[in-house]
Amino acid sequence: MKQAEKILTINYFIVLAFTLVIIVFGENDWLNNVGIMHDDKSSDFIMTSIMEIITICLIPVSLRLFKFKKIRNGILSDTTENHSSFIAWAIVRLGMLQLPMIVNAILYYMYMNVAFGYMGIILFLVSFFIFPTVERCNFEYERMKG
Repeated sequence: MKQAEKILTINYFIVLAFTLVIIVFGENDWLNNVGIMHDDKSSDFIMTSIMEIITICLIPVSLRLFKFKKIRNGILSDTTENHSSFIAWAIVRLGMLQLPMIVNAILYYMYMNVAFGYMGIILFLVSFFIFPTVERCNFEYERMKG
């Protein structure tokens, strides 16, 4: 599980660093797209609605991903020493929270709508609940066994 924790932690921090770069570039007006969609209220409404639905749906699914029977059985049937299916599903779970966070950061600077910023902050805070540590990886894997 130590290798799984390293892979997941690197993945976690790379995505956070990328999001932080977007924020720093956007706040310093180094991006060319800052505010370009500010006047387009119809697309702002549509994108806000889509991202709200995605955010609201993906948070509980990602937090309970390992409780789904098909996923649990797939992970437990993996007999490889490095638990590759566990790592793959854990990366999927991280992506379910972190990819919308990146999209929300980009959309925030395109539309200058604080709703995207708030959704990004919510996704960032929720990602702490699945922060990859050795203890969490062991706990989740052992809990799946029964």
